[in-house]
Amino acid sequence: MNTTFLLMAEFGSCQVPLDDICQKYLNMNPRIAERRAAEQALPFPCYRAGSKKGPLLVDMNDLANYLDDQRNSARKDWEAVNK
Repeated sequence: MNTTFLLMAEFGSCQVPLDDICQKYLNMNPRIAERRAAEQALPFPCYRAGSKKGPLLVDMNDLANYLDDQRNSARKDWEAVNK
């Protein structure tokens, strides 16, 4: 299965509010995540759709790419030690 599709199944949408994913996938609270997003300091882009007061959104493709990159990096490190 594809990471993007699994995330879309989990959240029911292809764009999810940053607040809904920040604790689980970034281990930070929403306030810190929003501050980092404003500083462009998150590992993926966030955006507001429509209004400047709307929630910050994350595209599931961007989150999936980030998670896949993290997994691949961890796998390379593990293989370097265990092979």
